[in-house]
Amino acid sequence: MKRTEFCVRQVVYHLCSAEMWQELFEVVSDMEWLLARAQLEPLGLVLDLEHAAAAAEKQQSELLAPLSACSDSTQHLPLLLLLSRTAKLMAQALRMDLAELRYDYRSVASVLVGRLVAHEPAEAAVRGLLGKLREWEGPMPQGWFQKNKQINQKKTQTVEHSLGVWKQG
Repeated sequence: MKRTEFCVRQVVYHLCSAEMWQELFEVVSDMEWLLARAQLEPLGLVLDLEHAAAAAEKQQSELLAPLSACSDSTQHLPLLLLLSRTAKLMAQALRMDLAELRYDYRSVASVLVGRLVAHEPAEAAVRGLLGKLREWEGPMPQGWFQKNKQINQKKTQTVEHSLGVWKQG
């Protein structure tokens, strides 16, 4: 395993353990990391986002406990709320289209935009994330559009064939 591959796989776990919430939020909302993690293992990306959300929620509940309410660490509450809500929504969105991500990891941005756009008016965190995703121009290798066109034609032919067999049966 390459060093960068190890870092991409483990960064969420280590940032959660170190309680580095700002850095964790920056990582999970970074398109380059999202793509790199999805390329390695799409389910791993979803699990990392769920882990980040769970860790932020746990920290929130600890800070809101009666004994720690007068602690100086309550300054992290808005960030923890933002992180837990955003990571949870992202994980849910990506889990719904896990098959698509396994097929083409580069669809992370379009999946997130498509699934989260309904949350945009009510969620400040989602507005910020969608703004980043809409500005981001992902890697499109040479010949990608032609290859994608061929794949879509194959899918259409398969569906048409399946419908034809079903109608005949």
